[in-house]
Amino acid sequence: MMIFRRRRHELSNTLAQMRDDLNTLRTALQQRDADLQTMKTSLAGVTARLSTFDERLTQMASTLTNQFHELDAEIQKLAATSDAATAERVEQLRTSQTRLASEQARYAIAFRQDLAELAELLRRAR
Repeated sequence: MMIFRRRRHELSNTLAQMRDDLNTLRTALQQRDADLQTMKTSLAGVTARLSTFDERLTQMASTLTNQFHELDAEIQKLAATSDAATAERVEQLRTSQTRLASEQARYAIAFRQDLAELAELLRRAR
């Protein structure tokens, strides 16, 4: 134990250096704690916003689905009481409706994938 055989002056210097190192470490730890708290606050805000986006997307998807069902019911009523020209228009409407529903589903899936990727990035950042 070389530290105990040193002279009093050398021990004082070593002790002062250790105190300085300890204070430096405490300061760094406090800074890390402050940074961590800032990141937690930021993450909570982003999580809340993502949750709001997800709720809104779900609401919009439900609304569009309901509208598509209503439109389909109207198209079927029209198809039941129509002539050949109207039947062709009804078929065009069904085709358009199917295309719009598929597009809406693709957008919803893509948006949810983007949200999942963003959530994964945030999880890794923690």
